[in-house]
Amino acid sequence: MASSPSSDLGPNADERVEQAHPFALRLKEQGPVLVNQIRADPGHRLHSERFWAEHQKTIEAAGYMLRPRYHADRVFSGPRWKLPHSWFEDWQRIMAPLVIDATRIVDGKQVILKTIDDDNPPEEIHITQLLSSEEHRRDHKNHCIPLLETVRLDELSTTLLVLPRMRPYDNPRFRTFGEVVAFATQIIEGIEFMHELDIAHRDCTGQNIVLDPSGMYPNSFHPVKMNRSKNFHWIAKSYTRTQRPPRYYLIDFGLSRYYDPAFGPPLVAMRWGGDKSVPEFRGYHPGQDRPLHNPFPTDIYYIGNMLREDFIQRSHCSQQKYYGFEWLEPLVADMCHEDPSMRPPIGVVASRFAEVSGALTSWKLRSRLVGRKDSFILGPFRLIRHVYYTTGYIITRTPAVPMPRDEVQSRERDTSNI
Repeated sequence: MASSPSSDLGPNADERVEQAHPFALRLKEQGPVLVNQIRADPGHRLHSERFWAEHQKTIEAAGYMLRPRYHADRVFSGPRWKLPHSWFEDWQRIMAPLVIDATRIVDGKQVILKTIDDDNPPEEIHITQLLSSEEHRRDHKNHCIPLLETVRLDELSTTLLVLPRMRPYDNPRFRTFGEVVAFATQIIEGIEFMHELDIAHRDCTGQNIVLDPSGMYPNSFHPVKMNRSKNFHWIAKSYTRTQRPPRYYLIDFGLSRYYDPAFGPPLVAMRWGGDKSVPEFRGYHPGQDRPLHNPFPTDIYYIGNMLREDFIQRSHCSQQKYYGFEWLEPLVADMCHEDPSMRPPIGVVASRFAEVSGALTSWKLRSRLVGRKDSFILGPFRLIRHVYYTTGYIITRTPAVPMPRDEVQSRERDTSNI
């Protein structure tokens, strides 16, 4: 089948995108040198950091304040008393060249700024705006990160996407099966929502899934050392996922594309995402024509492989990562089928997951996750803590599958309208 004429950017799109952005190019050229500079001078700014420091005043004028490390006039001083550099906020550097944490000046909201250079394709901006439109935000299945605003910096030929600050979806670690069920339910719904709009994510791996920490971390946290408080002085105050259920989001729509169903099932050139194990991409070598594939079954593989590697088994061995996920293995196996045409569509995945997770008892859902590699010494202490918390949850009738309150209300409204 032919794909939509505008559905992809051609076989060499990855190389063009990587080469177009000056940050990525500089990092490739300067990689070995930067390692030595960092070791010799931990206060040394990376090239990607220098961009933010050089344009800090421009960004401040746009309404966003960067951390003191990135202020243009910042002078680094050595740590007192010869303490480790990692103990000081000044030395907490960003690791991703295209994004940085910031504070919105007007109300103090903690945000992330992501640069979209004019040389890069504009689809990421358009798709992010579409998924954050008022019409789609009301859909409880929409688990795409909300866009707060876009800031145009004409003098830098750059657009900043302003996004709420999030945490990796697995930080802190999951404690119960019910917490994993709540997570998987939301992410499967998020992919279902995108596919219903004929949009393929194309990189829905674990590194592009986050959680909203506003409930779990009411006083926020440091953007780099996330276990520290915002001012870096204390351990960040936190609650469990069961106490304050988070909402999970898909992020990074740089590879996402809309495919017009009028052209039939899309057949497009592969694009590498974070997961390099996709069966339909095997055998490709740089310089060859990129294999064609339907990106929607590939999304199914990404989600299934994330569940397999992060919860069921380690990627480098056959041992299970956690005990007790036998109930999920048949569905994940189908989602990761070697033949893309044999993978179930996302609607079937959602219904099957609801069926198998719905059959779990309350006892199972409240049970503690025990990893194969967990310490035998710490195990008894974790069990005691788990029993203490679980007793409180049962007494207070806290749900075993912790869903955020606004999502529960949206589900109830949708059910009442049927």
